[in-house]
Amino acid sequence: MGYQADRAAERGAPGVWFRPAVTAPVARDRELAALTEAAKWPPSLVLVEGVAGVGKGTLVAELVRRQRIEHWVAARRCDPSRHQTPFGVLVDLLSTYPRALGPLGQAAGAVGSLVPELADRLPSSSDTSAAAVATGLREVIGAMGRVTLVVEDAQWADKWSLRVLRAIVDDPPAALTLVLTYRPEQVGASGPLGPRSGRMNRTRIVVEPLGRDGVELLAAEVVGEVSSAAVDALWRRTAGLPFAVAELVGAMGDPAVLRDADGTSAEQALDRAPVPWSVREEMTDQVRRLSTAAASVVRAAAVLRVPVPAQVLCAVAGAEMIEVGRLLRRAVLVETGPHIGIRYPLAARAVYESMPSGERRRLHERALAVLGGEWPAHQLATHARGAGAVREWVRHGVRAAEEAMAAGDDDTALGWLTDLVAEPALPAEELARLVTILCGHGLRGGGHREVIPVLERLFTDQRLPERVRAEVAIGLGLLLMRAPGDLPRADIKIRSAVRTPGVAEAWSLRGVAIFGMPYLGNRSVEECRRWQNLVFERIGAMPRGPARTALLASMVQSRLTLGDASAADLEDLLPSAVDPHDLEHLEQLSRARCNLADVCAWLGHYDHARALLAEGLRGAASAPYVRSTGLGTEVRLDWMAGRWAGLAERAEAIAVANAGSLPVAGEMRLVQGWLAIAAGDLARAKKCLRETGMTDPETGVAPVVLSAIAAMTTLLLDRGDIRSACTHADAGVALLRHQRVWAWAGDLTPVAVAAYAAAQRFEDARRLIDQAATGIATLDGPFLSAALNTARAHLAAATEPPHTAASLYTAAAAEHQSLGLPHIAATLTERAALLGAPHSFLDLAKTYESLGAVIAAARCRHHARRAGTPVRSTRGRRGYGRSLSPRETEIAHLLADGRTNREIAETLFLSRRTVEDHVANILRKHGSPTRAAYVADN
Repeated sequence: MGYQADRAAERGAPGVWFRPAVTAPVARDRELAALTEAAKWPPSLVLVEGVAGVGKGTLVAELVRRQRIEHWVAARRCDPSRHQTPFGVLVDLLSTYPRALGPLGQAAGAVGSLVPELADRLPSSSDTSAAAVATGLREVIGAMGRVTLVVEDAQWADKWSLRVLRAIVDDPPAALTLVLTYRPEQVGASGPLGPRSGRMNRTRIVVEPLGRDGVELLAAEVVGEVSSAAVDALWRRTAGLPFAVAELVGAMGDPAVLRDADGTSAEQALDRAPVPWSVREEMTDQVRRLSTAAASVVRAAAVLRVPVPAQVLCAVAGAEMIEVGRLLRRAVLVETGPHIGIRYPLAARAVYESMPSGERRRLHERALAVLGGEWPAHQLATHARGAGAVREWVRHGVRAAEEAMAAGDDDTALGWLTDLVAEPALPAEELARLVTILCGHGLRGGGHREVIPVLERLFTDQRLPERVRAEVAIGLGLLLMRAPGDLPRADIKIRSAVRTPGVAEAWSLRGVAIFGMPYLGNRSVEECRRWQNLVFERIGAMPRGPARTALLASMVQSRLTLGDASAADLEDLLPSAVDPHDLEHLEQLSRARCNLADVCAWLGHYDHARALLAEGLRGAASAPYVRSTGLGTEVRLDWMAGRWAGLAERAEAIAVANAGSLPVAGEMRLVQGWLAIAAGDLARAKKCLRETGMTDPETGVAPVVLSAIAAMTTLLLDRGDIRSACTHADAGVALLRHQRVWAWAGDLTPVAVAAYAAAQRFEDARRLIDQAATGIATLDGPFLSAALNTARAHLAAATEPPHTAASLYTAAAAEHQSLGLPHIAATLTERAALLGAPHSFLDLAKTYESLGAVIAAARCRHHARRAGTPVRSTRGRRGYGRSLSPRETEIAHLLADGRTNREIAETLFLSRRTVEDHVANILRKHGSPTRAAYVADN
């Protein structure tokens, strides 16, 4: 079955349901080929069988479309409420026949009274008996010549039409193709006409539900590309029935949310989507046609949600086992191993939601009683909640949350906990206990956006003691730290809560630890050290365990950043290993290692950072937020190391999955901004850099903000906008001087000095170099030292003889190369070469090209040409066809950025005529009539 949405007016605005239009089959090449081939060779009987919604109709619709080109084709769908009139289906089929008929016997006249549209082409007859009409219909069909007749849902065809069709099969017209679609569970394995095939070529085509790949293709056909996790969720809910897939996606308020959804967000988005009315109508019709006993079994299966043994299903429904057998034969229920349930979850949900609330509650009560205590806690909790049994709901719900935590599934655990604390009938003491658990585990998962509003409501819940509300405030503050723009609010929440008497020390110290983190907001070094010392004094008296490791995880990053301890000393404070079954302790140790890796990456200890990350990520599988921070650091390391292949896509995936978490998403936008600058995509670079938090440093993550300011300054210097570059440099330097955390000076200092030197602000440049030198003196930071030497080279280039600056650039390049930073090393080598150092511009161009820095590569080729070095042209050779040549690809990036031909020519050091030719080719290959259309599409 294939669906294809007309992506224009039929979809409408977000939030409006649209019904996908059925056009061509999707993922049905084998079935369509078999159907088309079988229909070619009359006389032929083609039987297309499959359960409801599997796509039989779309297959035969495509056949009709193809055959209509060659001969007359008629297709009719049987309706159980209408097509019980004698010969009703055949009358509908023949009434539209437009051509002259061949020779007819007198018996054909009996058809005229039923099909008046053909009366003027039939002999007259007064015999209108059923037997005469049946004979006449056979004669009329035989006189039509080459025709194809399609009867859909033949299981509902009237018995008189079926008799005629059986007679035709026994003695068929030579030019007839007869196609029947049907549901095998309603007519038997032989089909609606029985086992006979007469003298017709008989072909049986079984249409099965789509596999996962087919669901992916169909979803993409309806709404465009969707994520792998969304495909999995769709497949589970629909069992691969194309009708259900297309209708469910069509019922989404905004199907685009499935494009980048991870597992959790895909499940949530599909759960929020209403059951499509077409699926609801289909299931309502199925249940309506059942006996009272059979309908009760189907409703019980909908309440149970998951397949269960037949005995359990009957016990909940209060029905006999014979009813289950009948429902299986009719395919209303299906077997999954030894268990039985409704064919697909979306259908079960449709049945469940159509039931009166009283009946749902009664069946939940019976399910709870029948299942007892041996079934999984989440199932028992669901039935207890549906039955309104609060005590059992709390008992089983807590156990379900604990089981999810033990399995490392924090998102599921948080779902149970947030539902439990929202229960109005929850006793106060139970609420206090669950709130504490929710705060602790809310910090482990990645769903802080869902937890924050819950904690904000609980913060004012008067059922909770003041001590517990204070712990809620600390947990809320810790979560708010991750949300864009919420750092000031987090600070206020935590400061007021840590002073509350009776707050558990572990919670209080986790709150205090926040004030010792220099990278959040714009705290001074002195304030951070004061809080850090207070926490470390308490840590010294704590026994080894998860609470101590959690505090260390919060502190080691800050301690190393300020240079108050070495990485080795801090690692010695951490446990070398923990019980692998103690997930909380394992996750806190992973957090500590990932935090240390982050600081090592800023300082320039790249190999050690990767080793820490490898250990940290191994233990973070069940802690989504910790894992995201570690993966973010890994992406930044790969940017520095020149491992750029696929890096922008990796960064995008992490940023989208952590859209509400500025510490993670901001770092990914930073990497994407630097990459976009290297690729010459300046519009993209500016957009990404603004999303790092650089426009509001108080609410951002300081090292990311400083690096983003450095990137924006670089971009402006490359464009020759020295004044704006200095404005950004001044803002970054002011923040750096206020905080005096020189561990983050590596990206900004050399760029700011370059801006000052370009503006001839030499004293400002010297002052910054001197301050940075003093600031990093107590830090073990190889990258910081290399960056300081780069800054000195920039100043020398503006104030010293060329050979002096060239030697400084060459030394700084070697320093960066030894650290494994090829892109920075290449830019410094290029500067040295421009000042006369003996470096090959062509070799530099190759280095840049291998990284993906196309603008820099073009610049170096230009330098080589000016120096008289022969340069092989990179213009695309003939034979690229519709694809872009390498040079066209470079220009296309700049064209999409809105650059004029003159700007592109200046950037890539080409003639305007050459650029004009390339732009014309790009527009032609893309199919864009104008530059504006191309920019809009890209």
